[in-house]
Amino acid sequence: MLVEWGEHALLTAPFFSNPSFPIARPSVLQWLRSGPRITVDSTAIERLLPRSADHASVILVGHGHYDHLLDVPYIATRRAKSAVIFGGPSIRHMLMGDPVLRSNSRRLVAIPLEMAGDATRDGDWHYSADSAFRFIALVAGHAPILTIGNWGYTFAAGAVSTDLDSLPQTAAEWKLGEPYAFLIDVLSDSTRTTVFRIYFEDAPSEPPLGFPSASVLAARNVDLAILCAATSSNVAATPDSLLRVLKPAAVIVTHWESFFRSQLLPQAKSRVTDLRLFSRSLRRSLPPHTGWIVPLPHETVRFRTSDRP
Repeated sequence: MLVEWGEHALLTAPFFSNPSFPIARPSVLQWLRSGPRITVDSTAIERLLPRSADHASVILVGHGHYDHLLDVPYIATRRAKSAVIFGGPSIRHMLMGDPVLRSNSRRLVAIPLEMAGDATRDGDWHYSADSAFRFIALVAGHAPILTIGNWGYTFAAGAVSTDLDSLPQTAAEWKLGEPYAFLIDVLSDSTRTTVFRIYFEDAPSEPPLGFPSASVLAARNVDLAILCAATSSNVAATPDSLLRVLKPAAVIVTHWESFFRSQLLPQAKSRVTDLRLFSRSLRRSLPPHTGWIVPLPHETVRFRTSDRP
């Protein structure tokens, strides 16, 4: 997601490369071999990433899987060259494998769990360098990609505890790490007060993981919830319970498209996405006046803020 506010911009884990399933499939399906190397599709990035993303001040990464982190080193070193990357400790450890980012490691900020919020504590605010945005990381989870009865399989689970000498080479080496959702405030240019509030998740979580605290929500309503559809049917009461807490004015449903199809081709729905079930949940959990959309990738959606039409 590219969030633009005037001349300011924020990115959430930009990803365009989409390696095919035979390349990205879990190593357990490859008779325990490490798997083939996955690489950045720079052609897709340059054709699809808007030029306005180049002045992004922040890149927020919710977890370390390849479909959230593989393209970040390329974009951070060739396009959004001033953006500071925020995520869990594993995110920083993996990105330290890029020599350009390692040489300017102040651009890699690890948010420890004790600074993140949850349903019972507020968490610490972090600010973009241009003071256009502030955000709280929220302790979250990641739905399993496969469930059989009470058993669930989560791809590339685990954390990275030390800085890497080079970037991960295979899909399975991009570890989940410490999953976060984010509460993002867009700030007024003049008073630095919140004029728009966004809840963002890049993976469904087992409730109440990913929930903000009641006190944070009481201070300002959520204008927009950006929710992940993929694998949401593998977690109970999702997104129903989250929506009842957030009470957003609008919802955008994302991450529903195929992970294994080039974004330069017409889009297809992911096999781990049940959009019909997700839509029923939205209709059941949202007030009738709440708007929600399932946009195609690369579409632009515009919203009014509280200080500007």
